Amino acid sequence: MTCIRVNYVLLTTLMQRMPANVVRFAGFRNKVHELKVTNMNGKTIDMNLRRQKNGDGVRYAIEAWPMFMKENGFRFGDALHFTFVSSGNLLILSHVDGVNAG
Repeated sequence: MTCIRVNYVLLTTLMQRMPANVVRFAGFRNKVHELKVTNMNGKTIDMNLRRQKNGDGVRYAIEAWPMFMKENGFRFGDALHFTFVSSGNLLILSHVDGVNAG
């Protein structure tokens, strides 16, 4: 199993993009890739990564991101820490640093 860490600070509810280093690590090349996202309670949601033009390159947007944020009660400024497991295109939430924590 090969993994890479992924960290997001939530700045928008509209969408989230997969970081370029994860895209390279996973070898994404198709227009759409399936993605499974697991929250800290172990609930897994099936989502898609959709390729978008970005200047001369491409980036991948995570579809259904607003639903994931709402279902889990995340807010702007929360820092989400994931592990991406390439063998299953699985993004696992390991912990959250809340904007109002501490």
